[in-house]
Amino acid sequence: MKKIFQNKLLNALIKLVIFGGLLMVLYKQLFSNEKMDVAITHFWINFHGNFYLLFTVILLMLLNWSIEAIKWKYLIDRLHPISWLEAIEGILFGVTFSMFTPSRIGEFGGRVFALNTERKEAIVSTIIGSLAQIVVNLSIGAFGLLLYVLLIDKTDTYFAAAFIFIYILMVIAVHFCYYNIDVVSTKFSHFPLLDKAARYLHIIDLYSTKDLLKLEVYSILRYIIYCVQFVLLLSFFGIQIPFLTAMMVVAAIFFVQTINPINIALVDFGFRNNVAAFFLIPFVQNPITIIATTVTLWFINLIIPAIIGGISALRFKFFSEE
Repeated sequence: MKKIFQNKLLNALIKLVIFGGLLMVLYKQLFSNEKMDVAITHFWINFHGNFYLLFTVILLMLLNWSIEAIKWKYLIDRLHPISWLEAIEGILFGVTFSMFTPSRIGEFGGRVFALNTERKEAIVSTIIGSLAQIVVNLSIGAFGLLLYVLLIDKTDTYFAAAFIFIYILMVIAVHFCYYNIDVVSTKFSHFPLLDKAARYLHIIDLYSTKDLLKLEVYSILRYIIYCVQFVLLLSFFGIQIPFLTAMMVVAAIFFVQTINPINIALVDFGFRNNVAAFFLIPFVQNPITIIATTVTLWFINLIIPAIIGGISALRFKFFSEE
């Protein structure tokens, strides 16, 4: 009985901390950020007559996270079948939890809290899905950066040749590691810090090369959706760039944002704006439109799902109360 009471208290405290952290993120970014007022003002100026573009971006957000839920359910079902509700709640709570952690690594822990199955094994499956997305983000994003350097910056021949060589090498390396994840993980399992994790590596064997390819296709779809969202918002705020050029620029932006080692929602907001400004400034006369675009995309893709995920966490039991 005492343990049950302690677990109930812990569950209540964790939920309180989650909501407190989420409110801190919202206050930090929405109310104490001097750029936010400028972005909001610019948003309302462009809202009238362009709401259909914004509505499309919101629909794409729903599609984006739905594909991620499909991908995650596909992975977890190999361990223990889960419902679509559990998959969606896990994805959304993962977004909430990731707001407070570097490079959004908290997404792994957040998702598995929605499960009743063996959570440590589920973390391995979740990591595999994230690796698929990382492979796609790096491969397509670096290609966008390569095109940007060649077509927009018009770099010299020697640097371009070196860039192309490094890009091909990187794509081969990340795909080799991804499709041979069992071999790579076994090598790293000999490190003392990873010794305890080694007992769960057998989970990797549940997924064939065909499964990994399917996960990569899902990840490519999500990547395309993100880029299209960005391009639509550029149009929403009056930035007229040819579609293929805009997709190239967005891919370059996304690549640099992806490799940011301190990708925390509390501190990387300015970094996102600076990266977008660096690549978009040749096409934009008013820099405020860049801020407004990144703010709106950030709010739609992360803050709205994080709020919903935080609300869904009310029904989670992080520790057993039975």
